[in-house]
Amino acid sequence: MRLEPEVRVRGLVPVFTGTVTVVLLLVFFILLSTSFMMQPGIAVELPASRFLLPAMQDPLVVSVTGGAGATVYFEDRAIETGELGGRLEARRTASRQVVIKADEDAPLALVSAVTELALERGFNVALAASRPTPP
Repeated sequence: MRLEPEVRVRGLVPVFTGTVTVVLLLVFFILLSTSFMMQPGIAVELPASRFLLPAMQDPLVVSVTGGAGATVYFEDRAIETGELGGRLEARRTASRQVVIKADEDAPLALVSAVTELALERGFNVALAASRPTPP
């Protein structure tokens, strides 16, 4: 025995009904998932500190070499420590941030003197260091 439906639906109605169902399910899923599954985080406010630095954009770079003839380089030129203050002041408008790159065997006194010189003139200072390579 063959059963035949009394009402025949033809045309776009079955396609339209299926599309509307899928769209409504998608909207329902998105609405539920954003509020329950993706919970917002907690706002964290860092404490104030002199040692926190903002993101550096185009900082001034001072290099300190090591060894017997330890030298300070600024803008790819060897300079004396006394000259560094004047050159940093001249470049103050370009950046207020200084990165000090020191060799592994650079004298700590020289690195400290360069750091103090930049801090006295109001620059934010970051020391660039690397891990010593194992022998």
